[in-house]
Amino acid sequence: MGVAQFIIEAIFTAANVALDHAFVWGGLVLIFAYPIYFFVHNLKKYTDQRKSTELIIQTMILFAISIAMGIVWMLPEFILFIIKWHQNDLTFTTFINTWQKNLWIYSTARWIELALAFLAFAYVFGREHGGKRWTYSAAGHIAVIFVGWFLFLNRWMGIFFISVPMIVAYYCAMYDLAMIVMPTSNPEDRTEKKKRFHAFLSYTWGIQSPMTVVDGHAWKKYEPRIPGDMTWSFSDFPIPIIKSLDWRPGLVWTRSHQVVAVSGGTKFKRVDGPGVVFTSRLERLDQIFDLRIQLRTKEIDVVSKDGIRFIARYFTAFRLDNEEWSRDFYNTLRPMNAILRGANKLSYEKGSFHFSNLRVQAALGMTSTKAAVGDPLVYWDQWVMNIVEDQTRKVISQKNLDEMWRPANDKKFANALDVIANEIKQNSELAMRAAGILLLTARVVNFHFSAADGKVDEITRQQIATWCSEWDGKRATILAKADAESERAQQEARAYAEALLLGSIAQGLQKTQEINPNLPRYVIAMRFLSSLQDYVQKNPPDNDGNKEREEQKKITQLSNSFKEWQELFYPNQGAEK
Repeated sequence: MGVAQFIIEAIFTAANVALDHAFVWGGLVLIFAYPIYFFVHNLKKYTDQRKSTELIIQTMILFAISIAMGIVWMLPEFILFIIKWHQNDLTFTTFINTWQKNLWIYSTARWIELALAFLAFAYVFGREHGGKRWTYSAAGHIAVIFVGWFLFLNRWMGIFFISVPMIVAYYCAMYDLAMIVMPTSNPEDRTEKKKRFHAFLSYTWGIQSPMTVVDGHAWKKYEPRIPGDMTWSFSDFPIPIIKSLDWRPGLVWTRSHQVVAVSGGTKFKRVDGPGVVFTSRLERLDQIFDLRIQLRTKEIDVVSKDGIRFIARYFTAFRLDNEEWSRDFYNTLRPMNAILRGANKLSYEKGSFHFSNLRVQAALGMTSTKAAVGDPLVYWDQWVMNIVEDQTRKVISQKNLDEMWRPANDKKFANALDVIANEIKQNSELAMRAAGILLLTARVVNFHFSAADGKVDEITRQQIATWCSEWDGKRATILAKADAESERAQQEARAYAEALLLGSIAQGLQKTQEINPNLPRYVIAMRFLSSLQDYVQKNPPDNDGNKEREEQKKITQLSNSFKEWQELFYPNQGAEK
């Protein structure tokens, strides 16, 4: 047992000494080797004299930085040199012996230098958006390193067998937690798992890129739920090892009916989504597009062809174009918008909401950006409403107010608002399809003459009065014609009824004489007239004044008719009476 322990301690001691030497001299070589690597690596890129001069200047600056870093790196040896110099014991042998004897102290000092540099690095990049997370992460890693370094004075062996396993276990736990916490579109995709882990890990350090969660409203400028800095990246560092640590993806989480337009700098980058969208350096969320059918309505001031101003409410339904285009239709639209080259087919056909990336990009081209503080943004749906609004005003301005009720080419089952809706859609549809938007309907659904405050201006009032007077004249003419036609129909009906009555009486007399020739004719006529008179008296008129006068007039006319018929059929009997 003692021999084994002795061998292990000897191995540990030798390994610690070897790693101490590698630590100091390896770090020094890396510090001064990088400017040389930078010069050789970029030498092929700088061909002309001006660029070669820039390369030399940059290399000299790197050498100056390397010298400063080398002095800091070798600071423990400089302190030992000064101490020996003050003690007048500065010989090469004594310096090396002292350095060899206290090598672990100098390695500890260098670990402290690295810890301070690491803490400063975390502070610079994590303090703005990291809260206290950068403090906890940096302090935790430093504490784990020094626990392994100082535990039982095992130094490097403590780091290898204690610190490194603890750090590996920590990041394994972070990976499992990221798979639980971070949203996903494809849980089995390895690339997405990697980005989810990197996004979560950057959050724990406070150096995350912006992370945005999109709720149900696509028509607003979204601010990140978790702010971050997207202007810098680990790839900015000229050291290859640090370049490989570029693991700060941003995140945009959308719903299944939303897609994201991503821009980078001043250029459009791509359309991505739905689901989780990861962004890289300088990429930002530009706009959210809702793939569902959009319904909009608005009241606008319009003026008819005859100069009458009124308020019309229009309704429109539209969506991002999700239909397959025929070859002829595609050839019609492609010259209208260069972005639509290759947009005749849909690029995303999963789920319930299909779309084409190029058509979404074309719709994005119809939006605006802020030119100054306070300027409103015009989103793609607002652009559609502007087009429909302009065409609504244009169509109504070509029609008289009467044509809002009755179309010019009136026919059976014709509807004036349907005619207006067809014209609005025909005028707007092609321009919207060229912008990647499918217009489903656009129509005027209502209109009124009152303003927003319920008042009508004097000019409009006079125009409405003029329009009403025309309709009053038309109504009077129509009523006069209707009264004349009614009077004529009544006269014809009265004459027809009298003729029918007289014919019936004559026919009845003829049949009665055929049955009994000896019966006097005036007796039979009197019976008919008496029956009619009794019927009129048994059905008095209603209490309504107009109806009573009309009925009384009819009774008087009928009584006069009775007298005329009596004189006609038995004049002698009338004379006798």
